[in-house]
Amino acid sequence: MTIRNAAILATAALAVGTVGMARSWAPAAASPARQCFLASRVNGFSSVNDTVVDVKVGANDYYRLSLDGACPDAAFRTRIALRTLTGGSYICQGLDAEIVVPSAGGSERCLVRGIQPITKADWQSDTHPKK
Repeated sequence: MTIRNAAILATAALAVGTVGMARSWAPAAASPARQCFLASRVNGFSSVNDTVVDVKVGANDYYRLSLDGACPDAAFRTRIALRTLTGGSYICQGLDAEIVVPSAGGSERCLVRGIQPITKADWQSDTHPKK
């Protein structure tokens, strides 16, 4: 199920705190090839499958988040939260964040194992699958 919802920003900010948006930025300690994004700038998401979620950051940045195990409820929700685990606001690599999926029995937390920039075409093919 594919979902893009601007409410992700408000929901994530209220439910978890920091939510993200992408931009190319490298902190002083990071390697020059690393691309980071600000969690609070995420403004859309698409669940590709149980272990992959794509996020849209700002107007033109897209990232693929590989999860550490299955997160099946993410495919059926209109809102999720992206929470940083480092104490900072930027997400630069796996283990920097987790996806929080609200559910009736509490929140499901899914650790982000890897992060990879993707193209707008990749995002569109995931959010509008061919039938």
